[in-house]
Amino acid sequence: MKTFHSPHINKRKKTIEFYIQNDKARQISLAGSFNNWAQDVLLMKQDKNGVWKIEIPLLPEGRYHYKFFLDDKMWMEDIDNPYREPDGLSGFNSVLFVEQNV
Repeated sequence: MKTFHSPHINKRKKTIEFYIQNDKARQISLAGSFNNWAQDVLLMKQDKNGVWKIEIPLLPEGRYHYKFFLDDKMWMEDIDNPYREPDGLSGFNSVLFVEQNV
């Protein structure tokens, strides 16, 4: 049974957690509109069960596009996130919505 969902906004810690399950990748990074799609900055860490995770500071209110970048060669949308939009290159970007704390 899955014990994570991606992305997860942790309002208490003021962070956003991203997860991806992949047993075969050697490296996975998070890239998106919030970091100018930099492929080598937000490197994820793998646990013993093949779940990769990264936690970033809570972003300002808005809508952001992102993907995972695997082994310096393959882009992948966040399959745990149902919100996505065409990326203009025959694929999809995952969409993250950050709402102001009410």
